[in-house]
Amino acid sequence: MRRYFVDKTCINLIRLVLLLLTALLDGLFYYCIPAVPYLSDLPAIMWTVIGLVTAAGLFAAMVYLPLYFRHTCYYISSEQVIKHSGCFFVRTQTLRRSAIQYTTAISTPFSKITGLNFLMLSAFGGSMLLLFLSKRDFDQLRTALQPPRG
Repeated sequence: MRRYFVDKTCINLIRLVLLLLTALLDGLFYYCIPAVPYLSDLPAIMWTVIGLVTAAGLFAAMVYLPLYFRHTCYYISSEQVIKHSGCFFVRTQTLRRSAIQYTTAISTPFSKITGLNFLMLSAFGGSMLLLFLSKRDFDQLRTALQPPRG
């Protein structure tokens, strides 16, 4: 049974996008809430919303993402595929390799640098998504998990 880990190079890219989105939402609330006639008299609402958005963005970027990336791994054997993922509660998915109907490979531009490679395994009655694979692991798993033709 071989163990695969998620590629840690994409965590900084996801953090950057998340923090930029948080700053964009903060700016939107800062400039748009005073324009609303009823809320312009209550600056405490504006600062509360900005504080909540900032806290949620920082929590996701600094706590949730590292924990999620630390707990996520995949075990591939000749009989089954096992996925462990989650942050506070670790979830385990098991898929028999003989049940795989087809695979879908998703690779973004510059995926060797960003680590944004995904492999979706579709089976009878469900699917399993292998997230954030390195380019080497992605190519290896894409060929190894192809269902037999015929």
